[in-house]
Amino acid sequence: MKTLKKTAHPKHVNGRSWGLGFTALHTALIASFTASFNAHGHGLHEAPTLGEVSVEDSAQATHTHGGLTASQGLILPKRIADQNPARSADVLEIVPGLNVTQHSGGGKANQYFLRGFSLDHGTDLSTEFLGVPLNLPGHAHGQGYTDANMVIPELISRIEYRKGPYFAQDGDFSSAGALNIDYLDQLKKGLASLTVGNYGFRRALLANSSTLKDDTATLLWAIERTDNDGPWAVPEALSKDNVVLQYQERPTAKLQFKVALSLYESRWTSTDHIPAEAVGTTQTSTPGRTFGRFDSLDPSAGGQTQRYAVSGQINWLDDNSITQVRGYAVDYQLNLFSDFTYGLRDNSVYSRPGVLSDQFNQSDKRRIFGLTAEHTVFNNLGFVDNSQLNVGLGLRRDDAKPVGLYDTIGRERLGVRSEDEFEQTNSFAFLTQVLSLRPWLTTSLGVRHERFRVNLQGQFDDDNDTTTPNVARQGRAAAEALLPKFTTQLGPFANPLGATSVFVAYGRGLHSNDPRGLFTNTPLNYLAKSTGAELGLSHQGLVPGLSLTVTAFSLKSGSELVFVGDEGSTEAKAASRRHGLEWLANYQGAKGLQVDAFFTTVDAKFVDSANDGIPNAIKSSAGLAISQKLGNYQMGYRLRYLGQAPLNEERSIQSNSVVNSDVFLTYTPNQQWSVTASIYNLFDRDNSDIEYAQDYFLNGSQRTGKTFHAAVPRQLRLSAVYRF
Repeated sequence: MKTLKKTAHPKHVNGRSWGLGFTALHTALIASFTASFNAHGHGLHEAPTLGEVSVEDSAQATHTHGGLTASQGLILPKRIADQNPARSADVLEIVPGLNVTQHSGGGKANQYFLRGFSLDHGTDLSTEFLGVPLNLPGHAHGQGYTDANMVIPELISRIEYRKGPYFAQDGDFSSAGALNIDYLDQLKKGLASLTVGNYGFRRALLANSSTLKDDTATLLWAIERTDNDGPWAVPEALSKDNVVLQYQERPTAKLQFKVALSLYESRWTSTDHIPAEAVGTTQTSTPGRTFGRFDSLDPSAGGQTQRYAVSGQINWLDDNSITQVRGYAVDYQLNLFSDFTYGLRDNSVYSRPGVLSDQFNQSDKRRIFGLTAEHTVFNNLGFVDNSQLNVGLGLRRDDAKPVGLYDTIGRERLGVRSEDEFEQTNSFAFLTQVLSLRPWLTTSLGVRHERFRVNLQGQFDDDNDTTTPNVARQGRAAAEALLPKFTTQLGPFANPLGATSVFVAYGRGLHSNDPRGLFTNTPLNYLAKSTGAELGLSHQGLVPGLSLTVTAFSLKSGSELVFVGDEGSTEAKAASRRHGLEWLANYQGAKGLQVDAFFTTVDAKFVDSANDGIPNAIKSSAGLAISQKLGNYQMGYRLRYLGQAPLNEERSIQSNSVVNSDVFLTYTPNQQWSVTASIYNLFDRDNSDIEYAQDYFLNGSQRTGKTFHAAVPRQLRLSAVYRF
C-alpha cells in the first residue's frame, strides 16, 4: 500500500583522559544531584554522562565523546552556542554525520540523512524532545514523521546522540540512531533577540527564568515568533509561533521533579519540488517569462500544523540507585496540501472538466499519551568491582482520529482516497547490565522487548478508480520483537602517541510500519527489523585538544521505506544492507579555536535484487565547522558536502552533489549586547535541498525525470541579542 553508566570507563574532555570509577561516581552523584537533573534523563545513567555535570559550566567542556560505542556522544551548551543555524532544526546538524534538509515549506518536518540512510522525515531516527518522542507512527505524510521545528537552539542544554541499534533504551524508529534534546533549567540572564534578513525573514525571541522557593525551584519561559517569505516566486508566508514554559523543583536533597509545556503552531505556503526540465522553459504559471528555480506549478499548496505537549518527570535518588518516572500527553494536528506531479489526473469526474491537477490533502489529528519508568542500580554485582544495572518499562498510545488522504484542487476537497481511525499501543521493557571486568575492559549486555497492538477502521481506494466506491477496512493486529544488544570497550591503552580505545557493538532494532498498510489486499509486515554491528577506534592525545575516531559499521534492514513522489508518502520496499566508514575529528584549542570535521562513505543497496539502488541513499558526506574567538569577536565557518545518490532503483538517474558554506561574525562589546552578521550559502551555489526521480505532467504530456527543491540562494541576516 502506498500510504500517505557506564562504569570505570575513562572520560575524554578536551583531549585529556581521566578515570571515573564507581566510588568517585557515587560520591559525585549525591553531591551534584540537583545540578545533574537533565543528565539523568532518558535512561542513560552512565559515568560519562554524570561526569558532565561537574564540567558543564566550564568554557572548555563544550563537546564530549564517550560511552560504550565509538558513535555516541553528548553535546553541551558551550558547543551548541557556536552554531548559527539558518533553520531551527538545522541545529541538529551539530551531530556528526547528520544532515538536515527540507523538501517543502518551512513549517513541515525536515528531511534527515545519516549513514547512507534517507530517513525521509525520521523513519529510522528516533528523536525525543523534552522527554517526549517526536516520531509519529501511521502519520498522514510519512511513517515516523518527526517535526523538530519547535526546537529553540538558544535554550538547548544538551543533545545526546547514539548511532546504530545498540542501546536498549531506544525502541521504535532507532535503527539508524537516536537523539535526545533537553532544555536548560535556568538561564544565567534573560534573553531578547531579534533577527532580520533577506526575503522577508524575521525572528524574535524573548526568554527568561526565575528562581523560586528559596532557590529550590526554577521557572523558565520563552516566546518565539518567526516569519519568512523565502526567495520563492510564490511567497512562503511562513508564520511560526512557539511558547515554552518549564518548571523544576527540588523539594528534598533526594527528590526532584520537572514539568514542561510546549505550544507550537505554524502556517505556510508550500514550495514543493519541481521538474528540473521545467527550469528555463515557458510555463502557464509564469506568463511572459521563463520558469525559474524558485517558481511554483501549484501556488495553492501549503499547510498548517500545531503541537501542544505537556511532559513531566520525577527523579528519586537513593543511596545506590536512581529511579525516574516520565509521562507526557500531546495534542497534534497537520493539514497539508501538496502537488508533486502537476496534472496526471483528469478532474472531470469531480465536475472539473479540462482541469488537470494532482493536488492532494494529507490530514492528521491525534492525541498521544505515554509513561516510562526506569530504575538504575550502581554496584549491583558483588563479583566485580564496578557494575551498573538499568531496567525500564513503558507504554505509548497514539489515538489518531482521523488520518486521511484526499484529492483536492485549490485546497478544496473533492474525493477521499483513504480515511482511517486507529489506536496503536506500543508497550516495551528493557534491561542493560554494564560491568567492568578489568580496568581496560567494560561490557554492556542489553535486551529490549517491544509489543505493538493496533485497532483500525476506515476506508481506502483499492483500485485508483474514482468512479467506484472505496473499500472499507477494519481489523486488529499485533506484533512483538525481542532485541538483543551488546557493546564493549577495550582501553584506553596508553601509548607514546596518547590513549587509544577500541569499541565493538552489535544489536538488533526495528521500525514499525504504517498500521494502515496492515489492512490491504497486500498487507505489510507490522515490524521491519534491522541488525547492526560496528567496530570503532578512538584516539586522544596525538595533539593536545585533538580527538580522532574511525568507525566501520554495517546495518541490514528487513524492509526499506522509500519516498513515493506521486503519493507524497513512503512505501515499504525490499530488504537492504549498508556497509560504511565514518571518520570524526574534534579539536579544541587553548586560544578559543574549535574545529569539528567528519567524513562518511557508505555502500547501500537492496539485497537479492537486480535493480539494487536505494533512492536518495547518499554515498558520501562530509562536514567542517570552525569557530574562533578573538577578544570581543567570534568568527565561524561551516562547510557541508553531500555526494551523489541514486534516485531510482535502476541507478539511471543520479542526484547532484551539494556543497554549501555558511559564515558568521559576532561582536560582543559587553555582557549585555551582541550583534551577529551571517551569510548563508556564501558562494551562492545552485544547490538542491532534495532531488527525486518520479512521474509528472509537464507541457501537455506525462514525463519521468528528476524533480528538485531548490536550496535558498545567498542571503544575509543580522541578529541583535540583549541579555538582562
